[in-house]
Amino acid sequence: MEKHKTDPINLMKMWLYMGELTNQTRKEKLAYKELIIFSTHGIIKPEDWEGLSFEEREKRIELLTKEL
Repeated sequence: MEKHKTDPINLMKMWLYMGELTNQTRKEKLAYKELIIFSTHGIIKPEDWEGLSFEEREKRIELLTKEL
């Protein structure tokens, strides 16, 4: 019997897409994206992440999601 492996990046993209379907504020959207992205196996939150401004974190998350 062959085991089916699920790609964590594809799962992350699916959850990010589903999050776009909700009606959230910018702050809520960023918090959701951070939760999904940094919970994904193999993705590590930078040590200084919490010290960055909201705008900088939002910009970096958007750049990351565009690379996917």
